[in-house]
Amino acid sequence: MNTSLFLFPLPPLQDPPEKTPVVQALQESGFAGARLDEDRYAVGNGFFNYMTFAGCSPHLQLLPPEDGGWQFCHIQIHADDNPRLQIAPQRGRPRCPVCRSNLPDWKGRLEEWKQDGRRQVHCESCDASMPVAEMDWRQYGLAARFRVEIHQVYPGEALPQDSLLKLLADVTGREWTYAWAESG
Repeated sequence: MNTSLFLFPLPPLQDPPEKTPVVQALQESGFAGARLDEDRYAVGNGFFNYMTFAGCSPHLQLLPPEDGGWQFCHIQIHADDNPRLQIAPQRGRPRCPVCRSNLPDWKGRLEEWKQDGRRQVHCESCDASMPVAEMDWRQYGLAARFRVEIHQVYPGEALPQDSLLKLLADVTGREWTYAWAESG
């Protein structure tokens, strides 16, 4: 299973921002490069100016494999009416955003949550209710209507710099955050 780094605006269930200005800003900044297909873009010449990598020698394949396919680092834009939950394999453990308690039996409910990020969840500790998308996934899960996916970036391997999140916030008028999760 492949994982990606996702950037997304808050609140995650609000109507998605316009795609065109986001793509233009990412391309003008150099973060995104040439269009590869309808929603996918090569990384741009300025990609590494907007990312912080852990370790001394990250390994990212930036060119498509010779046999074709999408198993390389590139950028994909997603806009969905019904966001589904995506989590990083063996990392996502949700907690209540109100009281910070862990949610019991979350694994048993995971499959139904993956189908609909709007599904309501009840915290037994503080009696709060919230959509799956608003639970605290500790940056290892998300359910958002608009996502910028950076393919082939593994959990903890890279972080977006504040300047990238600010660029997106300036274009959309909304705060942005990030999470790692299985590729969509």
